[in-house]
Amino acid sequence: MATGGGAHWNPQSQRWEWAEQPPPPPPSYPPPRPPAGGQGGPGGQGGPGGPGVPGPHRPWKVPLLVALGAAVVGGCAVAGWLVLRDEEPKAPAAAPSVSGGPAAPSGAGPNTAPGATSSSPPSGSPSVPPPYTVVRDDAGFSVAVPAGWERSLDEDGSGSFYRRPGDRSALIQIFRVSEPDGVGACELLRVSSQDLGKRRPGYQEVSLDPTPGESCELVYEYDNQESYGRRRAIERITVAPDGGRWALLAAGPATDGTTVRAHLTAAVESFRPQ
Repeated sequence: MATGGGAHWNPQSQRWEWAEQPPPPPPSYPPPRPPAGGQGGPGGQGGPGGPGVPGPHRPWKVPLLVALGAAVVGGCAVAGWLVLRDEEPKAPAAAPSVSGGPAAPSGAGPNTAPGATSSSPPSGSPSVPPPYTVVRDDAGFSVAVPAGWERSLDEDGSGSFYRRPGDRSALIQIFRVSEPDGVGACELLRVSSQDLGKRRPGYQEVSLDPTPGESCELVYEYDNQESYGRRRAIERITVAPDGGRWALLAAGPATDGTTVRAHLTAAVESFRPQ
């Protein structure tokens, strides 16, 4: 039976229907649950828009917080890398025994990871003059280090470390830079220098300068008993032929800065990613 306005009785559904159905009403939000203590209701801390209540505009704050959190994590990635790469090394459990004769070849000493390095020069590696030798590292590169130096495992920093067995006064450290290319090499080292100034007693930035090939170099010193009171470090961020960035660092007693520079120069000129 039809009536005015387009309404008619549907015997199958047993209800009145309209020719044009009105749009369904908007979903209603569940009433807020007042917090313990009876402070709910309008105007109280449990009212609409108050803490913990999913008001109609509340859900939009979640993506915003997630986005902000992601930005903070991304910003901390650089800082986290800078802290890890230059932590003070742990004291070795036992110094490697060195009895007469030449030092054990890389990859064979007790302080070297099995298969971590090989003293055989990789094919295509540049020849290096004494006192350096080219080693191949399982981290994906070959590099020249002073003859007799081995891969060290007694370190807290990131990457690969090389030292003379039983002597912690000097080191070479190499690690891959994972930060986006949009962060320039000099900017990374500038942040690194600021961070080191907060963590290293007697820290002094000697120089921070760009080098050819979109690279950059930081020279600094700080108090360090392993290097007889004062340590000099030279860190170079360099760009490999495949576009990847690596950091090479040489450090030693500040009174022997010429040797520290020679170690870094040999490492940079011979470095080859595999």
